[in-house]
Amino acid sequence: MKLNYFVCILTGSLALLSQVAAAATRSPLLVTGKVSSADIQVVSAPRTDRWNIQIQWMVDEGTIVNPGDTIAVFDSGSVDAQLEQNEDSLSTQKLERQSKQMELDQAVTDAQSALTIANLEVEKARIEADIISDDVSEYDKGQYKLTLERALVEQFKARQALQQKQIERENTLQKQQIEITKLEENIEYQRYQLTRLNVKSALTGVVSHMYHPWTNEKITAGTSLQAAMKVMEVQDINGFKIDAWVHEIDADKVAVGQQAMVSLDAYPGTQYQATVTNEVSQPEKKAGWGDSAYYQIELAFAELPAQKLLPGMSVRVVIPAAKENSHDN
Repeated sequence: MKLNYFVCILTGSLALLSQVAAAATRSPLLVTGKVSSADIQVVSAPRTDRWNIQIQWMVDEGTIVNPGDTIAVFDSGSVDAQLEQNEDSLSTQKLERQSKQMELDQAVTDAQSALTIANLEVEKARIEADIISDDVSEYDKGQYKLTLERALVEQFKARQALQQKQIERENTLQKQQIEITKLEENIEYQRYQLTRLNVKSALTGVVSHMYHPWTNEKITAGTSLQAAMKVMEVQDINGFKIDAWVHEIDADKVAVGQQAMVSLDAYPGTQYQATVTNEVSQPEKKAGWGDSAYYQIELAFAELPAQKLLPGMSVRVVIPAAKENSHDN
């Protein structure tokens, strides 16, 4: 009797523990997140010839900007100076090329004239050398032939001189054109750099300043940055989503397509329906959240709230245990 009694107690305890565990498994999952935008413009420090660059001005955080609005201005002093120097050099090079071309064209023209004269001398000497007459002595005929040979030599020299002048003109002008092309490419690149140093918004969105990766302080005007460091973000206010983070222990409780209820700390007492649309497969650690890893998930509002939303608003997400319930059924 006692044995049966203890067996009944043990069986009941195990059943109770099983029910408690099942209830815990089926309990809703509560996670935290924030409102973010599906379309984000990231502003980074541009590359220049220096190892760092200073941001001179940036629009205030939280400002709503429109496409074409200036949102950040970087120090352009060195680029402006180089651009001005290259533009002056380009003007000088073009003038020098124009002057040199006139000089070389004249040299080619002179060589062509010399060849024309040499051709005429050859024709004249050939006519005299071809004279067949008893009135002309053999001595004179020999002189005519000698004159023709000399004229032919001078003609060859004139032709060679013309070719040399033509090649010299082509090579000299080509070299100068290469230098001009280099300057033009540098000027074009520096003008492009200036457009990157004066950054404009590409969308209608709200501005968020980034944290400096070394000091962990908000980036402000006057901060010196290295190339590619993130400065600010402009998040589209017309397409909001929710980014939330699930503890690695609870990651298997979330699946794409699950429904959720969302509440915003800025508007307490109101809930909104949302759907899990994506789950990042690679976990990451969050600064200040301990040593555990978290999976990022994305949710889409079933219908955008009527209240004003801004990127960065904190949210609470409640995900019913639909995944486990489906196994139970």
